[in-house]
Amino acid sequence: MPVMLRLQGLSKSYGDKLAVDGLDLEVHSGEIFGLLGPNGAGKTTTLKMISGLVIPDSGSIQVDSVDALKDPERARAMTAYVPDEPSLYSRLSGREFLRFVGRMRDVPPDLLEERIEFHERLFSMEGWLDSRAEGYSHGMTQRVVLSAAFLSRPSLYVIDEPHVGLDPATAETFNRMAEAAADSGAAVILSTHTLPVAHRSCHRMGIIHEGRLVRILSSSEIPRDDLQEIFFSITGTGPADVRSFFDEFDEGRT
Repeated sequence: MPVMLRLQGLSKSYGDKLAVDGLDLEVHSGEIFGLLGPNGAGKTTTLKMISGLVIPDSGSIQVDSVDALKDPERARAMTAYVPDEPSLYSRLSGREFLRFVGRMRDVPPDLLEERIEFHERLFSMEGWLDSRAEGYSHGMTQRVVLSAAFLSRPSLYVIDEPHVGLDPATAETFNRMAEAAADSGAAVILSTHTLPVAHRSCHRMGIIHEGRLVRILSSSEIPRDDLQEIFFSITGTGPADVRSFFDEFDEGRT
């Protein structure tokens, strides 16, 4: 499959903090790619650079062979971005927000209404999509912004922590939408902290540690439990020894 997203030597610093360090990556048309890493590893900064919200200090970004730094408007027109902490215009309803996004993305009016109704049913938003967003929970907001991403059927989906705030059924609905988008020829790049979700949702996964993409793995080639061990080994993280804590706590009480 052709390359939909190409990153070469991508770097970004915030003061003395090197957030992303010389990152190289290719994501292909028809692929769902997951970025994994602990907090502060550089996942969100990478996705923001891809989406055009953050300008890299060095390196290049190509979206479907378009230089995103030289022609950002054209690249953004092919890209849908969902941030890790989405927000809506509080005085608009979810439906009004979706209409606004659809018009901004030049979706034909009849098709826009058809797609909004489709996503309303798909993400179980009946009964509250016409109420103001100021009363929405995080999960409700997440459903609306995910729907907005799919409205214009872009070539590249850039989604930061899509499963946060979603119940299991809605999370699986998103997974299937991402699969359908990839099947249509789009590319999806997402970040997640949840390793089983990444293994279930993604064709390939890249582990970022301290701003560097240190390893790329294929979901079809490694068991899910091995992914966890590889992740802990690379990042130097792992679950706390909770049992020993409780043993010491109980000893202190006797």
